[in-house]
Amino acid sequence: MQEAPIASRVLKTTLINWRELQFIQQENFKEWVNNGSEKLIESILKYQFIDPFKVWEHQGIIYCLDGRHRFLDLEKVIETGKEVPELLPATFIDCKNMKEAAELVLVYSSAYAKITQQGLLDFVNNFQLDFPDLQSIMNIQDFDVIEFEGLLNKGENNSEPIIPSSLKDSFIFPPFSILDTRSGVWQERKRKWLSLGFNSQETREDVELIAKSGQSTAIYELRNKMRESLGRDPEWDEILEYAKKKGMHVYEGASIFDPVLCELSYKWFCPEGGRILDPFAGGSVRGIVAGVLGYKYKGIDLRLDQVEANRKQAELLQIRGVDWFDGDSNEVLDKIFVDEVDFVYSCPPYAYLEKYSDDPKDLSNMTYEDFKTAYFSIVKKSIEQLKDDRFACFVVGDVRDKNGFYINFVSDTIKAFEEAGAKYYNEIILVNVVGSLAIRVRRQFNNGRKVGKMHQNVLVFYKGDPKKIKDNYPELNLGEDLEELNNQPNIALL
Repeated sequence: MQEAPIASRVLKTTLINWRELQFIQQENFKEWVNNGSEKLIESILKYQFIDPFKVWEHQGIIYCLDGRHRFLDLEKVIETGKEVPELLPATFIDCKNMKEAAELVLVYSSAYAKITQQGLLDFVNNFQLDFPDLQSIMNIQDFDVIEFEGLLNKGENNSEPIIPSSLKDSFIFPPFSILDTRSGVWQERKRKWLSLGFNSQETREDVELIAKSGQSTAIYELRNKMRESLGRDPEWDEILEYAKKKGMHVYEGASIFDPVLCELSYKWFCPEGGRILDPFAGGSVRGIVAGVLGYKYKGIDLRLDQVEANRKQAELLQIRGVDWFDGDSNEVLDKIFVDEVDFVYSCPPYAYLEKYSDDPKDLSNMTYEDFKTAYFSIVKKSIEQLKDDRFACFVVGDVRDKNGFYINFVSDTIKAFEEAGAKYYNEIILVNVVGSLAIRVRRQFNNGRKVGKMHQNVLVFYKGDPKKIKDNYPELNLGEDLEELNNQPNIALL
């Protein structure tokens, strides 16, 4: 469905009696900086009046949305004896109500003055504005957003549990063969998960050794201070950006998994309270989501530092029933007692697409033939741990060789599971947001006619008798969710 075009909300530009303008903001809303008043007066005298007021007319009153300091300095110019026209141009903006007009007052900024912290606090409270939604499009120099949100939350009850109860409620997305992460419903659910403190990218690109949550103790102390000030759990991007502003050292990195996809996979294909085995654990996302939803989880990752970071995050979030083991899955699966598991779920390395470490046992360092040998073995050992009449699921994507041809990693994954005794049952296409692909695709397409890949393959397998699925997995009520999702622009019901 084609998105609606940008509509103009400019009604007209016409001359008005500027002396009759009314203002929404209070007097302490802004303060002059760097001789701003003198500079503005100098600009008016040199260039004349070249920037119309932006205004909103309501019930016969014309409110100034942008231009209060021009108004004040025009009065000063008159006091010097200079003549200023009675009528000056104003651009009329269409606003639904006073609250929307107040939002535009915040968005419009001036080069000659800055919004004061107390002025902004009074203004936001007066019009009951949603400051977090507006701050991304505001331009306030030298403004400490964290400190300001602390003022907004001062006096409020900040004793919310670390894990929001909404994430423990049942959430069902329509079981279609295409899942669109760009939809509003998906993104809103994702924001709720990310507020726990981990983060994940929509595509597996630029993966570093350490997840964003794998930070020093000082960063975690900063996170606790931010949580207290904000009255909520800040996202890791927010924490790291704030830490950098304070001159603190941060370890750059990225989690690599979408928590909403993880949630859906568990609810669709794992019995309630079941045991989950993840032989390519990577970051903490899949384990944390499992713990929040009441599943038992064991993950294996080659990198000790990543495992320690994952365990630390689970401890901070007070997650129980989850753990990670460091080492080569081919060896660890022979040693640890995993019990019979109810769901095998993972996102393996995409062959040599990304290099995760210098360890020769790391699959990303192997030739593809050696990779396949190790990969097939790990899949086999994982399926051996899986109970009969249970599902397994791997999230994968195809990879190009050095000549630009696909190596057919998706098909090899299917073959690995089939040989291990789990039959190919479902394929789901996960559509990712465009992200940096929009920048990269021009070069790769013009140089080699390679189209931009913005999806992953969610491959679902089943071990056992499919006739028993109905007995082992509860019926899910999808009616209301299907109706709600039908209103989303990227989804259509047939």
